[in-house]
Amino acid sequence: MPRKTGLTPAKKREAVLKLFRREEPASKIARRYGISEATLMRYRDAFLEGGIQRLQDGRRDPAEARVKELEKQLEQRDQVIGELTIANRILKKISGGQI
Repeated sequence: MPRKTGLTPAKKREAVLKLFRREEPASKIARRYGISEATLMRYRDAFLEGGIQRLQDGRRDPAEARVKELEKQLEQRDQVIGELTIANRILKKISGGQI
């Protein structure tokens, strides 16, 4: 069973970026973050495949999911407001009122 490193996605990204910038050898970077070189290389591969989202173990950011949900609700409300506005104008026109 794999051991959890306990590194946050931000720390994983930081380690990978140090590797890309060649600030130090991979062995020193891995030692500094308390992980093996193989794990660092996995982080690198995951980062290249999908960036920071991939480093979050495939989980969606809860804040991002909430934003998407709120955007969907807002879109639905905009549609209802538009339909009500059209209905209101039609009713005003029929009753002889001004727009």
